[in-house]
Parts: sequence; structure tokens; C-alpha cells
Amino acid sequence: MSIYEFEKAVKCKSAIEDAGGVTKVRSPRASVIVPTYHDWDRLKLCVNALKNQTFPQDDFEVIIVNNAPEDTPPVDFSLPHNFCIIKERKPGSYAARNAALKLAKGEIIAFTDSDCIPDPYWLEAAVNHFDKGVERIAGKIELFFKSDKLTLVEIYEKAFAFDQEKYAQTGGAATANMITLAKHFETVGLFNDALMSGGDNEWGWRAKDKGISIEYAPDVIVNHPARADMKAMLKKRKRVIGGEVCNKNNASKNTFLLILLKGYFPPRRQLNIFGRKGLSFSRKFLAYLLCYYFKIYSTTYKLALLIGIAKPERS
Repeated sequence: MSIYEFEKAVKCKSAIEDAGGVTKVRSPRASVIVPTYHDWDRLKLCVNALKNQTFPQDDFEVIIVNNAPEDTPPVDFSLPHNFCIIKERKPGSYAARNAALKLAKGEIIAFTDSDCIPDPYWLEAAVNHFDKGVERIAGKIELFFKSDKLTLVEIYEKAFAFDQEKYAQTGGAATANMITLAKHFETVGLFNDALMSGGDNEWGWRAKDKGISIEYAPDVIVNHPARADMKAMLKKRKRVIGGEVCNKNNASKNTFLLILLKGYFPPRRQLNIFGRKGLSFSRKFLAYLLCYYFKIYSTTYKLALLIGIAKPERS
């Protein structure tokens, strides 16, 4: 047994005790990791979706990581035999995921978030890909909305959010639906837990540098709620930009003047929205205008971070 495997075994024993004696499966094919932060109501929906997977329950484990240890689960919160909850005090979803990775027993590691609802065939479809020799998967993230009448922010989300196929082309993937082999974390290392955002793509780029390929899998589906209001979107932008600035390998280290010059011009790449299907021209135009506003907001916040008058925020 390697030191890495010994550490896993010891910490897993502690996790079982911390979870109240929950019996974990001995040799699951897959480990599902779900960080959560003050989100019990939505986590219940995620747990129900994982309970209803077509993939056999005894063939996978679910490790939920409570990143707000002082916030205890509700009295009516219960878990199946192959689920457990652990605690991670270090702030940030990547610190939470790292804590679970040190305990995970599965050959395959599947990530999703507490606000997500995996499709019933999610794990089964993913395992089928790995049986064919895939190394990493960026699964499809399907947005769902509060009603058919979309808000301005929901129109923006529908136009631009979670383009996993695009992320995969650069080597990255959002951890709302990223699945890989456990052995790759020994090769690449864990997530950068100093980041509050962007750590998923940052890990993916490191994996790409190690020659670990990634495949976009449209049949491996997780449903994700679209943000519906401006406050939620601006909070997300702060988190994302904070992650970019903290990532030493990111282009945010460009000179202050270059960021200033580039940051306030209308976005060019996003003009391709006008060639897409599924949205009316008026909605495309509104989405593009909001995209430009977010670019201005993000640039201003990035500059504030660089000169030290603002600090990165967590989700």
C-alpha cells in the first residue's frame, strides 16, 4: 500500500465515523463528489437524482462535502447506504473537492454540484464512455429555468452559460459535470484550493499538459439552474474574476494598461451568437448587450483587485 493509499484509508475511516457510522461500499466503480455550502434544499434534489441513477447503487459511492461545518444538515436529511457527508473547514469548493478526493475509492471520479440534478442515465452513460477508453469527460450541462418567461439574465445564461464543448476544446471542463479517472489526480495533482473560481479549468489545463485527453459527451447530462437575477450574476462575475486574478498562470497578469485597453471594448467573439439557432434576434441582442455590460463590470473589478482596493470573494 502506497503512502497515498494509506492516507486515503485512514481518512475514509474518520469520514465514516464523522458521518455517524454510515457504511460505505467497499470497492465502488465510481465515486461521486458533491461540495455544498448552505444549500440543503437544493442538495436534497441532487441526492434524489443520484438515488435514482440507472447505474447500480452498490457500484458507486457519493461523498458530500459540507464546506460550512457549522451549518448542520436538517433533521429530515437522510442518505442511502452508499452516501456519506464529510466536513471541510477551508473555504472554497476546490478545497472541499480535494478533501473528498483523499477519501474516494472509485476508479472513476465524477463531479457535480449541490444545485445540480443529474440525469437518471448520467453515471451509466459516463461509465460506458470510460469502458471505451476515454480519459476524461466534459458532460453536457443543460440549463433549466423558473418559467417559460425568461428574465434578462436568464436570456444571457441561455446564450452563453456552460459551453462544455468549448471548454473541452481547450482542455477544461466545469466541475458541475466533469468526470475523470482517479489515477489522473496522482499524475496531475489536486485542485488549486487557493482559487475561489476557475480551478476546474485550471486543473484541466494541467491535465492537458500531461497529455491526458478530454472528450465532450453530450449524452452525459447534468441539469443546472440558470441564474435569474442580476445580483446573482454579478456575484458570479466577482467570483470568476477573483479566480482569474489569483491564478498565477492566467492572463490576468497582463499589464494594467493592457487590461484597461482591452477590457472596455465591445466583446468580439460573442458576436457569433447572432449566427446561432434557438433564440430570437431581440433576445440575442439583449444577451449581447448584457455580455458587454458584464465585460465592463468584470474589467473594473479586475483592476480593483490588481491595485488592492478589492479582495476575491467566494461563491
